[in-house]
Amino acid sequence: MRQRTPIRFFSLVIFTLTFTALAYAQGPQRTFVSAQNGNDANTVSNCSVTQPCRSFNAAIGVVRAGGEVVALDSGGYGQVTINKSVTLTAPTGVYVAVTAQAAGSNAIEVNAAGGFQGGDTVVLRGLTLTGLGGSNGILVTSVGTLHVEGCVISGFADRGIYVNITSLEQSTILIKDSIVRNNGSDGILLQAIQTQGVLATIDNCRSERNGNNGFVASNNSRVTINRSVASLNNRDGFFATSNISGASAVLSCAECVSSNNVVHGFEVLPGPGASAKIRVSHSVAAHNFSRGFFQSGVGNFESLGNNMVAGNGDDSTTGITVIALK
Repeated sequence: MRQRTPIRFFSLVIFTLTFTALAYAQGPQRTFVSAQNGNDANTVSNCSVTQPCRSFNAAIGVVRAGGEVVALDSGGYGQVTINKSVTLTAPTGVYVAVTAQAAGSNAIEVNAAGGFQGGDTVVLRGLTLTGLGGSNGILVTSVGTLHVEGCVISGFADRGIYVNITSLEQSTILIKDSIVRNNGSDGILLQAIQTQGVLATIDNCRSERNGNNGFVASNNSRVTINRSVASLNNRDGFFATSNISGASAVLSCAECVSSNNVVHGFEVLPGPGASAKIRVSHSVAAHNFSRGFFQSGVGNFESLGNNMVAGNGDDSTTGITVIALK
């Protein structure tokens, strides 16, 4: 037994060193960025809290998959590209700005692994995205699950949040407590190239003064919106549409307010060979310049019968399918 002890001890040391080396190779669980003291050369120190990096991109490069990048102080942090599971967070009281200035650029681009039961998970928390010539606030082409929490997105030439899933994997999008405003096209648009490619829930959000629609469920998306407001948009507040043959879109709205939009409060418009449906309950369509509720085609608009449609250019709900309370 005494002769084996050194061998066992040696084996334990080798195992410990190997495990430590593997953990180091994976990267730290948490990295840090600083607008005041950060330097991207600090990637050699893994963007530690005492030696933070300057940009999110540098810190993402060294953090392990599923880790977190934390901003230490207020300032601008530059455009971000995300291709793995990661959380970008602005602690309470820290103003973290991400700006896209060049035409065709995006403040944050997400192109991570997709998949409904798997794929990468990306979390964006407490960020302020500003477009000074940039196209989109958040552009998503592939992801497993995206969480947008407590963000403000404004001033982009195109869309505040543009989910355009071009991979064949399904994606889950969860947006809450956020504001999109003053963007050139839609506030939030969700679509995919494959059937039911986007499953989304939007809760307690505002989409205001955008150049086109407030919230859009488009091709191959299933979107539920709760307790949200669309106001002063240059077209519709809430819009369900599909324009690719064989595609479908379903938008369900509960406890939502659509007011003072230039065209309709809630609209559904399926394209040729495609389908779209909108369901609305416990919601308000008021003071929209055209109609409060509008559908193209028969049976595409379902109302629970407990909504308020008043003060619009046209308050008619002719052709709207009323679903009885059960």
